[in-house]
Amino acid sequence: MIPRPQNTSLRLVLLGLLMAAIAVIGAEPSNTSAPAPSALVSSEAPRAMARRPMPKAEWLDPDRGAPNGTQYKTFQSKVLGREVSYLVYLPPGYEQEKQRYPVIYWLHGIGGNQCGGAMMFVPHVAAAIKEGVLPPAIVVLVNGMVKSFYCDSSDGQCPMESVIIKDLIPHVDETYRTIATRERRVIEGYSMGGYGAGHLGFKYPELFGTVVINAGALIDLSLANIPKDGPMFRVFGADNARRMAEHPRELAGKNADKLRAKTNIRIGCGSLDSLLSRNQDLHERLTQLGIKLEYEVVPDVAHNSGLYYRKLGTKVFEFHRKCLEAQGKDG
Repeated sequence: MIPRPQNTSLRLVLLGLLMAAIAVIGAEPSNTSAPAPSALVSSEAPRAMARRPMPKAEWLDPDRGAPNGTQYKTFQSKVLGREVSYLVYLPPGYEQEKQRYPVIYWLHGIGGNQCGGAMMFVPHVAAAIKEGVLPPAIVVLVNGMVKSFYCDSSDGQCPMESVIIKDLIPHVDETYRTIATRERRVIEGYSMGGYGAGHLGFKYPELFGTVVINAGALIDLSLANIPKDGPMFRVFGADNARRMAEHPRELAGKNADKLRAKTNIRIGCGSLDSLLSRNQDLHERLTQLGIKLEYEVVPDVAHNSGLYYRKLGTKVFEFHRKCLEAQGKDG
């Protein structure tokens, strides 16, 4: 474990720097032009992420681009009283077949948008399906409003969690031929999206049978306060008690009995990632709680979603396949 600075002021400064770094190098690319087939998992992707300005958070993304076989879609949110956008990937044969499919909800990192997963995640899903590593699945790329952390904001302006749970998931199950059970529903994300996957997956174990946390931006719970100009303050404000209660680490403890032996969990992080110690800490906490999980440290990877997924390749989807097949038999 990496030692934590004892001086509170210093730790606040370091937290601010860490979140700024995540926003710069962890955000998914906003370029939505589809690459040539041979470049779907290109080594150029990490460079495309560098030093992009933080995009404006909009419930209806004005960029209707849908790269790599995805489709731009919207749904009417009852929570918001307005339309919200997302991207969806339908597996080969969906239009011709009548079968139902499992669903993977993918959550982007801070500074990213719904197109991030189309660039970073979907090409690997498509390749894994083609290779027979992953059973055909629907992928929903969530509009995470740039920096929501997939929680409801304390000021009520960005009820991200409620929109996903109360509106998006029912919409997807009503609109597409899904297998609408927890056993065939996966939630996965990178960085802020990794936090979101843990937050939603551990808080709603009745909805998600598989939770995948990649380089989760798991903010230090020991901080008494957080920087007022930081992304977590925009979500929780000065309500530190709620900030702690909504953290994946705390939610895992609260719902340990529901997660234990019932939820498939995978945590991964790059060996050079500044968030490694936080992900290691969550791994250790789950182990202490008797919650089984798969844990992997990916060699020679810093906080870089493109390189991270490229290093994992299609092999990582063996985990998804085993989870979906096993739970499909039980469900």
